[in-house]
Amino acid sequence: MVGARDGFQRLYDLPQRVLPPQVLGAPAPSEEERLRQLAVRAVRARGVLTESGIVEHWRLRGGVARVRGAVAALVEEGVLRRLGVEDGGAPVLVPADADLDVPAPRAAVLLSPFDNLLWDRPFARRILGFDHLIEVYKPQPQRQYGYYVLPFLWRDRIAGRADLKSERSEGALVLKAFHREDGVRASRALDDALDRALDRLARSIGLEEVRP
Repeated sequence: MVGARDGFQRLYDLPQRVLPPQVLGAPAPSEEERLRQLAVRAVRARGVLTESGIVEHWRLRGGVARVRGAVAALVEEGVLRRLGVEDGGAPVLVPADADLDVPAPRAAVLLSPFDNLLWDRPFARRILGFDHLIEVYKPQPQRQYGYYVLPFLWRDRIAGRADLKSERSEGALVLKAFHREDGVRASRALDDALDRALDRLARSIGLEEVRP
């Protein structure tokens, strides 16, 4: 297993030299209990998920059939709630204590392209109307938005995609391009929200300024 890292390089070692005895000696959970815990953790981590989303979250083999029994038991016990959705798609699961009547968030955040909000691409299209593309591995002429593009979460939707580059030698975060999503109109409020998100990101990675 991975015992340490040197930059991006993983350093492997024997489990008994990495994990504490209380972990190595702990009894292994049953398949049913393991699936229950995985289902609860996935739903709590993501906020709302379908059964197929739970399978996707953990890359479980066996498809939805493998988790269906565990999920049904959790719903019956009141740990999770199953809710119908007006779009007629698959019902969703939420934590039993989830507050569904909260106001729309005022978030203005640049997401990692690998953020777990976007792992389930079909669900992101369904809930957010957002078709998530990661183009890092594409040749430059085939890219639609850019090399390392961060989705911009504004309020309750993905409002655009920011093509960014870090110029560390110059202490600058460079906004190479910003692509608004279909239906998102240019506005001062959008520009201000994006500026705040860019400033926050620059500070968090140790850069001094944002520039076009």
